[in-house]
Amino acid sequence: MAAASGPMLLDACKKDTSTKTESASTTTSSATATTNSCVTTPTEEEGPFPYPGGEINDPLNRSDVTGGQAGVPLALDFVVVNTNDNCNTVENVRVDIWSCNPDGYYSGYDNQTGGLSGIATSYGGETWLRGYQLSDSAGVVKFSTIYPGWYSGRATHVHIEVYIDSVLKKTGQFAFSETISDLVYASTYYEAHGDNPTTNASDHVFGDSATDLTNETFSLTGSVSAGYVATHTIGLAL
Repeated sequence: MAAASGPMLLDACKKDTSTKTESASTTTSSATATTNSCVTTPTEEEGPFPYPGGEINDPLNRSDVTGGQAGVPLALDFVVVNTNDNCNTVENVRVDIWSCNPDGYYSGYDNQTGGLSGIATSYGGETWLRGYQLSDSAGVVKFSTIYPGWYSGRATHVHIEVYIDSVLKKTGQFAFSETISDLVYASTYYEAHGDNPTTNASDHVFGDSATDLTNETFSLTGSVSAGYVATHTIGLAL
């Protein structure tokens, strides 16, 4: 599980059925917004910190998910493609994201022990660094957030879930360059926590397949002072 070390008192929420309809359709343009090859995005575990009420029952429809959290700005730019249809882009696909803050904690959960303090810390009722958007006519989904921190036992990462017509199509996680993470973690909002000792290769989610890791690592541009842009193609075998 994508969990902090030490006991966790809350389990991941079970997915619920919804009557909400979000139809998907494909276009004839190819995905060019990101640099990774057009392949099916690896499926990874959901982890213990999805939105507490369930992404379907309690949606957070917003592109800016910062929620007052301070950190190095991060723009997440995705393009959604159908790998069974010549990698044509897909619109009206719902992409949910969530990540931890610079101190290594998630919103919405109590008794988290893997972050900066090392003792049980609670953020029940909070919703920062969570949200969803629908892909546009070019298959593009954009979020404004901050560079995630880290918690004990896990490499730096962002979670995603992808839905079409309220049906879960993909659960995944995306990794970051450790070189860039080291630069970020030496900056103002992260320095108290310091460098992440868990590398992508040693992480239990990312370390099981070098090929998968390549296909679930963001392409990053920018700087600590200006912020970063992370891009990736989400490949769905529809």
